[in-house]
Order: sequence, then structure tokens, then C-alpha cells
Amino acid sequence: MKKQIVFIEYFPMIHTLKIAKGLRESGKYETVLISFNKFDKNFFGTGYDKIINLEISQRPSFKNISDITKRIFNKDFRKFFAEIKHLNPYVVQVTGLGLFTFLSNFLLSKKVPRAYYAYDIIAYYDQKNNPKKLGIRSHNLSSFSAVLKRLEKYYFKNFDGIIHKGPKNELSFLDYSVNAPDFTLSVGCLEDWTHPPKKKSMKEIHLALAGPPVEGDYYTHPFKDLIKEITSQKIHLHTYGHSGPNQNYFLNEEKNNPYFHYHERLSPEELNKELSNYHYGLIPDFFNSRLDPLWGKTSMGHKISNIIEAGLPVIVSSDLKVMSDLVKEYKIGICIDYKDLKNLRTILEKGNYKRLQNNVKLTQRKIAIKKVSRDLAHFYETIAQQKAGMKNASERVKNLNSQDNFI
Repeated sequence: MKKQIVFIEYFPMIHTLKIAKGLRESGKYETVLISFNKFDKNFFGTGYDKIINLEISQRPSFKNISDITKRIFNKDFRKFFAEIKHLNPYVVQVTGLGLFTFLSNFLLSKKVPRAYYAYDIIAYYDQKNNPKKLGIRSHNLSSFSAVLKRLEKYYFKNFDGIIHKGPKNELSFLDYSVNAPDFTLSVGCLEDWTHPPKKKSMKEIHLALAGPPVEGDYYTHPFKDLIKEITSQKIHLHTYGHSGPNQNYFLNEEKNNPYFHYHERLSPEELNKELSNYHYGLIPDFFNSRLDPLWGKTSMGHKISNIIEAGLPVIVSSDLKVMSDLVKEYKIGICIDYKDLKNLRTILEKGNYKRLQNNVKLTQRKIAIKKVSRDLAHFYETIAQQKAGMKNASERVKNLNSQDNFI
């Protein structure tokens, strides 16, 4: 009989989908998603045997509270609760600090092992949460951040296992101890989305971001400066997805700059296919002193997996230590500082591109999602056995106590 793994996420994440797909394809596990946002169920259905979805906003407003109150006894809510009640999970994995992900966790039996996936550790980076997206005024951000940190601490202190994507010692930087076993979840390449490196001419060099232009007051320079540094050397730069605050600027830049290409957002599968035609994937996060150094030290963005899946060598900021270490370990690209952008074309022309491509091809096999999922499955088994051992020990103590009372 297959063991049921239940994933709880407010909005389903791509990396979790890949992991779920790897687990399901092993033939040993049934994967279930519980989520609370609108998404493409056909797309995510490729990784989950069952999806339990209740579209509900977690923005703290009177309108949303009123909506929840009105809907709580309707057919959708009753169906949602009934479906959860009939689950029989072997392990539950919770991702994120959303209100409904937290509350739905209590709808499942306490006896089931819990794993918390700390995708981003709030203790290391408050600014990751955009208060405007959550309907929170800026002067309330500090109190909101405090609530998130307390919730995060609850997960770290009370769950049976912790999954994280930074360095192996990432949890040691917290100002409190975490006693649960932890697992470092590596980036992984999904076979269906992976492209072998292609033979390419280097007459015109094309770089690509696996996402939109990155903006924020914690970067050393605005993205428009980065565009100028790169395209002034006649290097093409491609981005995917819109940047809300400076949308008009980037649209105008694309019209006037033949080396800047501002593309629409694509699905991961389509994105990887298009990226495979370029030369390098770029991760240009250069941080200033406004950001806690721990963020750069522990951050692991899964966009790097898109780049590797697309068969591209990686150009990554040295400020991102975990990703830089990965690039160095597998010898699949170059690590740069912002000042290096001025001489980027020279740096790239001096490199051995064919060797980098060969290393990318080897890396695609080494970090295949099947292997990553297999390692995670072993971690699930570990926390399940540990939970069962604690349960058995508790039952033995109860039996001894009952015998003492009898005597």
C-alpha cells in the first residue's frame, strides 16, 4: 500500500510540485496537496494524486473576514473539511507562514509526523514579506513581522522535522535551538523539463534571468543600471515576467535598446525550453548593507534549477554564498561581484564555454529530482520512525503506570 504524503501550502510552489512528482513516480507514495489559492489544477495535477483546494484570501480586511464568516457553513467549506477528514497521511509537510496553512494543520491527527519546509527563514530577512501584497500598512510591518517570527518559531520548536534549502548549518544561526532533525533540500532537475546543452555560436552572447527584473532598496544598484552595464557591451539580456513598479520603464527600454528583451512570464516548462536557446543564466542579486548578511549567506533561490534544467552555465552574484558554492562545486559557471559587470564580455570570452556545458550536463544527472526525492523520502521515514518510537515509549510508560496502580 502506498504511503500518503500531504503537502499544505497557501499557494502551491513549483519546487514542491517537482518533489511530489518525484515521490509519486517512485511508485511508493501517494501525494496530496491542500491549498487555498487559485491556480492551474491541470498543471499541478502532474505531481499530485489528489488536490484539495479552497479559494480564500488571507489578507486581513473586514471584507475578507465577512466573506469567511458567510462561507463557513456553505457547501465548499463542508466539502473541504470532509475531504481532509478522509485523508490518511503518513507524513504532513507544511510550507510557509500563512494563517490557513497553520490552521489546516490542526485538522489532521496529532499522531501524524509533521515536517516544516522553511522555504524562507523570516528571522534572517524581514523585507522578504511585502506588506502591500498582504494588505498591511507600512507602520504595521514590524508587528506583522513579529507575528510571523513567532509562528516560525512555533514550527521550528514543535514539528517533528525541519526541511530547509540553505547550507547544512543554516538553523544554527537562529537565536534559539532547534532540536528536531533537519534536512537540506537540494535544487533538483525534473527530467520532463530538462534540456541537454546545445551547440551555440558565441558571436552574439545572450544572458537570461529565469524571472522578472529584480527590484528593491536592499540592492547596491537599480536594475536599470545593470541593464546598461551589460547591454553597453553588446550582450543581450532577457527577462521573463513583469516588474510592477517600473513596468513602463522596462517597456520603453525594450523599444529603445536592441539588446534588452522584456518577455512575458512563462510556465516553468516553457521557460526552460526558451532559456535553453541562450548562453548563460544570470542571477544578479548584489546586496547593500541594508540587508542582514545572513540572508546572502543562507539564501538559495530555486531559479537556479531552471537555469541548470535549461542546460545553461550560471553567472551568479558572489553575495549569494550557497548558490555560489554550488556553482563552484559543480564547476558550472562563474561567480561575480557588481564591479565585474563592466568587464563581463571579456570574462565570458576568456572562459571555456564547452567545458562549462559538459559540467552542466553532468550536474543535471547528479541533481535529478528522482535522487532528491529519494533522499527526502528517507528523511520522511526517519521522522516517522522517530514519532512512532516516541508513541511506543509513551504507551509503555502508560502501561507501567497502570500496572503500578493495579498493584
